[in-house]
Amino acid sequence: MKVLFLDIDGVVNRVGTRQRYRGFMGIDPVLAFKVAKIVLDTDAAIVLTSTWRHFQGGREEVDRHVYETLDVTPTADTGFRGEEVKMWLDQHPDVTRFAILDDDTDFYDDQPLFKTNWQTGITDEVAQQVTEYLNSKEKPPVEDKGER
Repeated sequence: MKVLFLDIDGVVNRVGTRQRYRGFMGIDPVLAFKVAKIVLDTDAAIVLTSTWRHFQGGREEVDRHVYETLDVTPTADTGFRGEEVKMWLDQHPDVTRFAILDDDTDFYDDQPLFKTNWQTGITDEVAQQVTEYLNSKEKPPVEDKGER
């Protein structure tokens, strides 16, 4: 099974997103389409890593406007997303390949992070890189994550 670990803020919304959810920034349909296309082109399942998983109705909003999620990551005591992804993967040995879409860098060095940013959200280029990675057998790209 292929998995796409998905953040929301800075991935499927960005500076200037007009859509709202409960008074907060919502999901941009153009950016959501890019993520849905990754899922369709790779047959990956989405696991929500975003803080939206903690908000009442947050996961359902993602299911409605991005793509139906398979699951959400557990919450690590440290709040370190890399650990949350590892915890989820430890419980799902059937995962053959995974990628992470996030605008933050709190992941382990060996986790395949495809970084977005708050200014643009997911770009066509990043979407293509994720698709190619999930459909390939190559090792993940090395991402300079800077200081933790």
